[in-house]
Amino acid sequence: MSKKRIGILTSGGDCPGLNAVIRGAVKASHQLGYDCVGFLKGYEGLYDPVQYMHLTTSSTRGILNQGGTILGSTNKGRFAATVGVQDRQEIDPGLMAGVKETIDQLGITGLICIGGDGSLAVAQQFHEQGIPVVGVPKTIDNDLSATAFTFGFDSAVECATDALDRLHTTAASHERIMVLEVMGRHAGWIALLSGIAGGGDIILIPEITWNWDHVCHKILHRESQGKKFTLVVVAEGAELPGGSLVGEHRSGAQMKLGGIGRAVCEEIERRLHREVRLSVLGHLQRGGAPTTFDRALATQFGAHAVRLVHQGRFGEMICSQPPEMTSVPIMEAVNVLRRVDPNGCTVQAARALGISFGDCPANDIGHDVFARLEPTICEAKAPAAAPAAAQPVVAEETTEEFTEDFSEQLVAPAALAVAPVLAEPEAAADLETLAAEEIVDSVLDLVADADELIHGPLEAPMEELLEVLELQTEDDSVLSIDEPEVADTVTKADVQAVQADLAERIAQAAKACRDAAPNKPAVESSLADRSVAEMVKQRLAAAAAAAKQPKPAANDVLAEARSALEAALAD
Repeated sequence: MSKKRIGILTSGGDCPGLNAVIRGAVKASHQLGYDCVGFLKGYEGLYDPVQYMHLTTSSTRGILNQGGTILGSTNKGRFAATVGVQDRQEIDPGLMAGVKETIDQLGITGLICIGGDGSLAVAQQFHEQGIPVVGVPKTIDNDLSATAFTFGFDSAVECATDALDRLHTTAASHERIMVLEVMGRHAGWIALLSGIAGGGDIILIPEITWNWDHVCHKILHRESQGKKFTLVVVAEGAELPGGSLVGEHRSGAQMKLGGIGRAVCEEIERRLHREVRLSVLGHLQRGGAPTTFDRALATQFGAHAVRLVHQGRFGEMICSQPPEMTSVPIMEAVNVLRRVDPNGCTVQAARALGISFGDCPANDIGHDVFARLEPTICEAKAPAAAPAAAQPVVAEETTEEFTEDFSEQLVAPAALAVAPVLAEPEAAADLETLAAEEIVDSVLDLVADADELIHGPLEAPMEELLEVLELQTEDDSVLSIDEPEVADTVTKADVQAVQADLAERIAQAAKACRDAAPNKPAVESSLADRSVAEMVKQRLAAAAAAAKQPKPAANDVLAEARSALEAALAD
């Protein structure tokens, strides 16, 4: 019986790392006992005439660091499946039948299709017709939403960054404005990252609307600071003010982008009467040896594509989600473009450096940029560093009323009310006018609601819960710091100890009341072990760390706490 066989093809535009994928797939196939054949000229080699070559570990030796593809490629021909950003074009049924015949005659177990969004759109149609395909994401644009990185992108950014390094010296020498046009189609990743890495002053990308006045103002602003040259990086898919793209419309094919660099040069010259020079990298970004990162990524893609074939997981595309190599249906991969977030961390950092995106005057670019932009950009990910405390799980019947983060909605207001008093030594002295039981009562009411959602209703009234807690104002381990001379000695450890003790007491009291109930509520086993105490500890600690309120008076704190509690519970 002959060996099982895997087919490989490369389709679409050239891209550094294609040979590394081929080599990785061939070596992995050899380890698993598969033969390999490579179809020539992309999808065109699958039918009329069928063109292929046998691939072995010997025939793929030494190609890891080579640019291009030993199999050849094309982004034209009979198998074009897209004519726009997301416009699908059905492949001729006769061609599809011919491809099926080729696959059957050669005994292909699985076909590895290496390509970008357009090429993978073809692979998706193959899958729908029963052809066993696996996708590998290839594009220098890095615009496939399902994967964090596509191979070829890092190499393209390296090329553009090197060009900016070279333009920087000549621009400075001649006091010129230099415009560099880079690829990327409808995503600005190449322009953005190379612009940051290469010291660009203005970056124009498809995702951010810009205008000529702000671009020119940035140039003049640099001149007023004694900087007589400017580097402008513009993505080929950036829209001109007014919303039009620059390029060539082609019948039955996607628009050929390019030419916006020339338009930018001419308009800056007309407005500012400055000498402007243009450099268009074009296919320089697609050629040459892949970077170390792209070699490693492409090799892994090749090996894991074979894994998908071996596991019979056809119609899927391998994708990088560091630190894992996972896969998604090809349909998901090609359905949504991955574009630059205009308010994302990378853009935010660029603005902080003073880089202009042409959407605001130069004076406003970096001023208080971290406060002006959405706080959820980077800060929202900060809590991931907090202790991995058990997150509350809401019973299924309560999901319509409370979201999964209800603990933050309910507990945070009370925590923020208590934490500033403990964190501010000056305010701690005012605690003698503040009944500790009232603060604890507020926190307790709030946490009791959360506890009830997790573990079921409490039969005992709140008074019994307070009796179990046995809270006393003079009990220093809870909240009382009523001596002025003690305030100066309050430390972070003291605050955390108080918070931890309070959380433990609340959880123990709730448990005691629930255990004493005559009709103990039935709770799913998945919820029975959830700990409100751990949740409270985490929320109180986060609130104490984040509290930056200006030394509130104790009575004001209590009033604000009550208002916040009522609003939270009303929600």
